[in-house]
Amino acid sequence: MSITTGREAPSYDDGSNLAASMNSTQPDVDRFPPHIRARAQHLRDHLTSHVEKDGLVRDRCGSRVLESALLLSLLRKTRTMPIVHDGLAGYLRGTCPDDPMDTMIVEAVMGHPGRHDGAVAYLEEFRHHTGARKRLMLSTLLSLTGVTPIDTNADARALSYQGYATWTELSLCAIKILHDHTRAGHAGVSTADRNYLAGRLASADPDQVWEGNALAHLIALHALHACRPDSPLLHSGITTLCRIRNSDGGMPFIAGQEIFVTALAGRALAAARAPQPLLIKMGDRISGLQQSDGGWGYTETTSQTDVDDTAVCVEFLRMTDAARYRQGLARAEQYLSATADPRGGFPTYLPGHEREADVTAGAVTALSASWQDHAPLLEKCVDFLLSTQRDDGTFETSWTRSRSSAIHRVLNALRHVPPAPAAQNSRIAHATSASTSYLARTQNPDGGWGCHPGKDSDVVSTAHALPVIAHTRDRDTLGRGLRYLLAHQSADGGYTSVPDQVGPRPLPFDYPVLADVHVLNAFTQLHGSLRTTTTEPNQP
Repeated sequence: MSITTGREAPSYDDGSNLAASMNSTQPDVDRFPPHIRARAQHLRDHLTSHVEKDGLVRDRCGSRVLESALLLSLLRKTRTMPIVHDGLAGYLRGTCPDDPMDTMIVEAVMGHPGRHDGAVAYLEEFRHHTGARKRLMLSTLLSLTGVTPIDTNADARALSYQGYATWTELSLCAIKILHDHTRAGHAGVSTADRNYLAGRLASADPDQVWEGNALAHLIALHALHACRPDSPLLHSGITTLCRIRNSDGGMPFIAGQEIFVTALAGRALAAARAPQPLLIKMGDRISGLQQSDGGWGYTETTSQTDVDDTAVCVEFLRMTDAARYRQGLARAEQYLSATADPRGGFPTYLPGHEREADVTAGAVTALSASWQDHAPLLEKCVDFLLSTQRDDGTFETSWTRSRSSAIHRVLNALRHVPPAPAAQNSRIAHATSASTSYLARTQNPDGGWGCHPGKDSDVVSTAHALPVIAHTRDRDTLGRGLRYLLAHQSADGGYTSVPDQVGPRPLPFDYPVLADVHVLNAFTQLHGSLRTTTTEPNQP
């Protein structure tokens, strides 16, 4: 069997096929057909090995061109840490970017700027509800990495940086300072902005990346260098950021994502019937990291809670032991209800922010176990989800690159809707049909799915597509997708995929263990369909 991931595939007895009889209706991997059981158990054991003694899964965020170039630029400005400087330069020289922004940054850092027209075109292509604010941030990042001069025509004096997620507030304040300083020098930066920036940076533990967000910390340090170059916060911040560099010499986007990753992994392991003591250890740790407002953030070091992380934590704790965690679950439900939009739908961070389909879908699934307690809100959320479907059957991808991920999450939420009036049932059926038809016609010849039509297949997009296809009668499409996943399992039981998460949107970042999580979820959700699907896993 030929493996495109570069890792050797495991060898199993493939005498059985997926049509083997399965008596249990529970998604227990120990009851899978023999060769699928071996694969799923191997993956479950591999994922279990990532759980540390304290119950958390601490994978490392992969290096990214943007943060590496920002730190390199900062070291050049401050003329510090030559060994780190050389390591960052080596990482950037050795990377092979396939993204226009990364390509422009690498060329600029290596002394070959001049892609101004390309930068303008890239920024003009970006469309999102964050609009002009996000384009201003991206253009500023391009200027800090040497791609283009800072845009002096962008008047940032009236830029408001209050009322956002903590890292967005810090980044916007820094961007305002950078633009004001470019326009009018030190005198152009207000005392209020300087004090806000320094105060926020000083609020964090000096040994920790600010709110766990290396990108926000880097942008803030560039602004601090402009307005207070002698500040001790500048040099201590640089030292802290240098500590989280990866072994390849590059910088990650964030210092950790252990709450989100642990909850996702725990949810997958619970569905796969991992040992209950392991799940309790993970659950107790996640429960202990719930914040005072009832929500969770993505990492231990952030004070910013959000709907997405909270929804995943709720699902995991309820699957593990709803009685044990009932008080925390009740507080989390209150948090979610308080964050919801009165019209239906959920933002990611704060009440009043833009509603998002995939975030809403996660919240609906998390609250569905208490549907009667939240029925008016959830019914409005269902209407919102149905209204956001595009003509081709897709939904906005938001925090993921993969269209199949957004489809999977929304349709999963819709399957939790209790019996509804005929009109709503008809709308749900139409939405489901449109999405499954989209996936059926966008499957690649190798059996997998890419993040968008025309993109090469990847493990994560395929793992999200298969549970959706499983609810149809299209066994051929399902079988070819299963063959793709089985062919890409590596010798250690795990999987490798392309980066799927994005942050800040639309910039991708990589947490490798999430490929394992999503495939294990797919196996458990495919349980019933495996009884009637046949495949020969050694065939490409």
